[in-house]
Amino acid sequence: MADAPTTAAPSVEALDTLVERACEPPTGMSRAKQLRWVAGELRTALERGAIVPTAAGSLAQLFAPDTLADYLAAAERGLLRRKPAARPGQASAASMRVREDCLRILGARAGIAVTLPERNPPRVELRPVVAARPRSILLGHLEHSTRPGRSESRSRILAIIGTVLDTGCRAGELCALRTDDVDLHHGTIRLTHLPQHRNPRTTPATVTVCLSGPTRAAMRHWLTVRSHLVARDTTQPVGPGNETTDALWVSIAPSGHPRPGLPLHFRGLARAYARAIHDLNTEMAAEPGWHPLPQRMEQLRRAIELEPADPDGATLRRRTPTPAAGPEATAQALRSLLLDQRADQMKMPAMWSPAWKTVAVFS
Repeated sequence: MADAPTTAAPSVEALDTLVERACEPPTGMSRAKQLRWVAGELRTALERGAIVPTAAGSLAQLFAPDTLADYLAAAERGLLRRKPAARPGQASAASMRVREDCLRILGARAGIAVTLPERNPPRVELRPVVAARPRSILLGHLEHSTRPGRSESRSRILAIIGTVLDTGCRAGELCALRTDDVDLHHGTIRLTHLPQHRNPRTTPATVTVCLSGPTRAAMRHWLTVRSHLVARDTTQPVGPGNETTDALWVSIAPSGHPRPGLPLHFRGLARAYARAIHDLNTEMAAEPGWHPLPQRMEQLRRAIELEPADPDGATLRRRTPTPAAGPEATAQALRSLLLDQRADQMKMPAMWSPAWKTVAVFS
């Protein structure tokens, strides 16, 4: 059955305008893509008769409770896909949750109260976070690996990992960073929080977070590398006036492009992080106390907690857990000491052995 054209429908025109407005910054790229996806499905539902024809009349009719219920039912049954799918009769719980979130965001933007049918979504179980010991080893590696001669990609990923270890920021928040968000003189970074399920009418919170010494060193080295990657004119001195972008994280050797220095987006960041963690796990596989790090940044960032760094709470810093008292804490300290001694006996490589001395940072 051919889709009936609906480009002239008033509700579709209003929806397109609404989506473009909702996708403006500070909305992240991933959320913007989801909003456009849901808008496209609503358009397809109207074309295929999955929702009542009166929904073409206005945005209010398109967002009517019965219309949205019919849309979600059709989407759950896989009737709105443009391309064949492996399981055409099923939609994942995650995709249905994204649809509902996007409808609420669009409704709030339009000033329309969105009423959705009740569902019983399955319980979402979060993956376990990275434990304290691998995080401490990672921090030690960061401290002793930031040195001249490192590859451009290694310099970038060390600065990224350090930023995550100090701030616990999301991948989308990392991608949104600009060079003027970094203040190496004061050792801070400015983050704009873009949490999931946030109220679209609420102004995103901007916080200033202290950077640790290893992260500052890694960031300083990356900024030097970056200045050459983004230089507009290689015959002129590098600097803010001679840059193609102000994005903090840029590509090293992008495929299909004649030059590096393009802003790094979510997928490129995820791929770079996964490759670096894979290499790190391979290098550290035989070391005592090392547990393979997950290749998703989410499990590392959720292990980080922040606390006020000054009395007025204007600046935050990574929380250092207070050592627990009692027999269990004593046993843990003895285990850590034995592991350190074993590491020394095995004569770990010079670039890694100092990392074991930083365990107290997270213990």
